[in-house]
Amino acid sequence: MKSGKPARSAGILAAAFVLVTACGSAAPPPPLDADIVSVGVKLYPGLSPENSHLPVGFEAQARSKILKHAGVRKSAPTRVWANNWETTLSNGKVHLVMGMISDSDLRAGRFRLARSYLRTDIGLLTLADAEPVHRVADLAGKTICTVEGTTADETMKVLQSSARLHLTSVSTPETCVEKVRKKEAFAYSTDRIILMGFTTQSENVDEETGKSRFRVPDLPLGRQQHISIALRKDHGEACRRLVSAIDTYVRSNDWLTDLRSQLIDEYLRLAPGNPHMTDEQIREKFEPKVIDTDRCADGDALTAPA
Repeated sequence: MKSGKPARSAGILAAAFVLVTACGSAAPPPPLDADIVSVGVKLYPGLSPENSHLPVGFEAQARSKILKHAGVRKSAPTRVWANNWETTLSNGKVHLVMGMISDSDLRAGRFRLARSYLRTDIGLLTLADAEPVHRVADLAGKTICTVEGTTADETMKVLQSSARLHLTSVSTPETCVEKVRKKEAFAYSTDRIILMGFTTQSENVDEETGKSRFRVPDLPLGRQQHISIALRKDHGEACRRLVSAIDTYVRSNDWLTDLRSQLIDEYLRLAPGNPHMTDEQIREKFEPKVIDTDRCADGDALTAPA
């Protein structure tokens, strides 16, 4: 993965802004100009909750505002899963996918990636009273559950030998959560922000204590995940338009307000141990450091004139 480029000072981003704003209020490029833009979404508590027809959750709020900044008139979510979103997008059943899609070289080879509106590391979800883990070595001999086809699954496969952990891969996040609940697995591993959402589900909160039955240990695993919007290869111009819209959203007060109100504050209220996070700490941990158009083209990213 490409890295090390300042998010908003990069010439790449500046060039994208020139491209997007040169025509003023010009109609957005395909597929953003569709009467209804179909967006593939993966449902996660606190991000894009199941059984909700309202824009509830951080991802739902971010999706609505980013697409509005990009000039989209109307959009409609379509549920996808970790094991089928790529096929669904490739076959044209949705126009784009916005559902905790992390940027990677492999994905960039298949799709355009407008990056990124959120940053997160890979973490663990354990029972609240589970043995504490402070380092990777503490996972030796323990069973870790992952969802097939996710970045966390790939990361755990790399750690499996060196950390001497046991890995079980399943098809859905809910299966992993249930395995942890039944003590069939020590932890569920995926993006930390997703795990935080699972701790807030009502069925995961103890009625007596008012606290979650799960915790998310402060143990980062693998590389930082730059959460992006995926489009088909023939939609490079739309990708650049979305990068501009992402930057507008992240720079606004809405980004922090949405993340706090839709997920972080509820997580902090229910988390065992009564953790606290300031606005500065939230930005330091989750604000994207990479907002550019590098993944909108095949090795010929836009560059500003010297």
